[in-house]
Amino acid sequence: MRWFFTVNGEECNNPAPIDGVVYTTGVNVHRVSTIDGLCYNLPTGPLTVTLNVGTCADGHAGGDAYTGWNSYSRVILEELDMAD
Repeated sequence: MRWFFTVNGEECNNPAPIDGVVYTTGVNVHRVSTIDGLCYNLPTGPLTVTLNVGTCADGHAGGDAYTGWNSYSRVILEELDMAD
């Protein structure tokens, strides 16, 4: 199962997609995880950031979107000035 972020409906490609992959077969796995990354050259103004679940690059189908077990989910976004 692939978890990935989109910005305004598009995946980041500079420098790379922001994603994470979990592989399991027939096991009811509940665990916390962290996905982090950078996305350069975003447009100015309001942005819509979405967390998606989908098919992996190798064709493995997306699984269910169960998350954690007795844990809290957070999305933290930070705008950085990369002018230096």
